[in-house]
Amino acid sequence: MARITARRVHGWSALIAAPSLLFFALTGIFQIFGFHESHNGYVPVPIIEKLGELHKKQAFRAKPPRPGPPRPAGDNAPQRPPRPASTPVPTLLLRWFFALVSASLVVSTVLGVWIGLTQTRQKKLHYTLLAAGTLVPIILAML
Repeated sequence: MARITARRVHGWSALIAAPSLLFFALTGIFQIFGFHESHNGYVPVPIIEKLGELHKKQAFRAKPPRPGPPRPAGDNAPQRPPRPASTPVPTLLLRWFFALVSASLVVSTVLGVWIGLTQTRQKKLHYTLLAAGTLVPIILAML
């Protein structure tokens, strides 16, 4: 009876998890910069908005639009406080740092999948695990 080593278990679990890791790392980059939400006249591309909802709420649908607050007409309308014109530098640097971390996770995951698929004698099993890790979340999201 063959002994299952930690290295094999690591490889199997990594191939199942890799597609989800890639999804969360890539959609996380969109969320860091707010590409999944409407703001200041920006309207997101529908697929980016849906992927953002899948990332945050595990539902593949566009977020329903929020009703705006009623606006009084004329001179009696209250003035909104001005929004800051730019993001503070520390916040901007942190966003770019986390985007770099997400991009590094993508590169590391892709390299790990490549190693897992090319450096093994169990190619059929490894491709099957990768396919399962890809298809199961897609099927569940579409239900």
